[in-house]
Amino acid sequence: MRRFPRAIAIVLTVATALALSLTVPAAAATIVRNPGDPHYRTALSTGGQGHVWTGTHRVTFTNLEATPLGTIYLRLWSNGVLGCAGNSIQISNLQGGSIAATTLRCTAVEVTLDAPLAQGDSTSISMDLRIEVPPKNDRFGYHKGLTLIGTALPTLAIHDDAGWHLDPFVDIGESFYSVTGSYHVALETPDALDTPTTGVLVAHTNAGPGRETRTYAARDVRDFAWAAGHLRTLSVRARDTRVVVSYQPEAVSAHTAAARLRDAVTSMRVFSSAFGRYPYREMDVVIAGFAAFGGMEYPTVIFTNPARLTVSHELAHQWWFGIVGNDEYAEPWLDESFATWAQYLPFSPWRACEKYVFPGAGARITNDMGYWDAHPGEYGTIYGGGGCLLANLAHRFGLKPFTAILRSYAARHWLGVARTAEFKARVERAAARRLPGLDMSAYWSAWRVD
Repeated sequence: MRRFPRAIAIVLTVATALALSLTVPAAAATIVRNPGDPHYRTALSTGGQGHVWTGTHRVTFTNLEATPLGTIYLRLWSNGVLGCAGNSIQISNLQGGSIAATTLRCTAVEVTLDAPLAQGDSTSISMDLRIEVPPKNDRFGYHKGLTLIGTALPTLAIHDDAGWHLDPFVDIGESFYSVTGSYHVALETPDALDTPTTGVLVAHTNAGPGRETRTYAARDVRDFAWAAGHLRTLSVRARDTRVVVSYQPEAVSAHTAAARLRDAVTSMRVFSSAFGRYPYREMDVVIAGFAAFGGMEYPTVIFTNPARLTVSHELAHQWWFGIVGNDEYAEPWLDESFATWAQYLPFSPWRACEKYVFPGAGARITNDMGYWDAHPGEYGTIYGGGGCLLANLAHRFGLKPFTAILRSYAARHWLGVARTAEFKARVERAAARRLPGLDMSAYWSAWRVD
């Protein structure tokens, strides 16, 4: 995601001026992220402009750990957009478990399973779901006829070697962390309401006078998002992927939409060549007029301003967070810095950046979202600073060798989760061969990478 308060935009402007493998490295193989193999099945109905959605949501998962699993947590991240008083996402009538009396900041719900789950066994919980989208120009909100529904479906929290991840929602960026799973989502809407989503359309049925149900499916994705509005579309096929641009004709001209479609196709082709072929059948680009931020990425769908580099940035996130996952609260630079550097690759690659001037003594490229939330004026560090670091590496190694390093790194964490230590190790191995005189310990220290 690109949020551009004025200070961050200045930082980025200054900084700019200056074969897939599923093999997992031994270190990563020891990390169990539980529950695993999640399957989400959802059926929702809406009227009008898609401001309120009601229906059912079912989650199936497997216990991957030796310890019996008796408690899980559901993340309701977008409850954080308005805060707990907004109560935007409501679950009720839970089957297969019971909801704890208290919740954690309304974005994490504790569920006690009806029976502890043994290692290797699977179970399901189901619930009624109500989503009330707020009147807000936001990644979760409606504004001028366009409704955006991001991180609204209850998603399994992760338990790993650091314990349960129940970090708070952070409005200036992301705090999302999830493993890949599958989604089957049926949306019943008025006929005229368009719904670009994660995944692909697999069924389209009549739901009564003036209504229809569209069913979407997605595999190996970390989340599911959709938009709703009266939209026009343009599309073209790029290799095995259909790229679709959806836009409001009263807000975006057909000429601009066509230009962004060309940019999207170029970006997808370049990123597939550089980082590994895109593994999904469709990529949706929903053009919106955001006030607070430039765009927001979700698996196979993005919400974006009609600007070339914003489109490219959000599409780069399809690799950096979507395919190569990371804990966005603990290590936000692993997707934002990478997407910032990559956004230029299709047009004018960012080949060099000699130095980054950090905005404060505490600002580090590898700070977590807790730090950036407390120091929002320094948040541009993970964009301009992290992007500058990667541009510096591209200069030292050469552009083609550096993109080969990134492709190898992506392949080793494809559809998994990467950490900073693993990226550093990959760079250090390459530097030992190509840059034997470079002191990597001093290098990381100078760039404030822990």
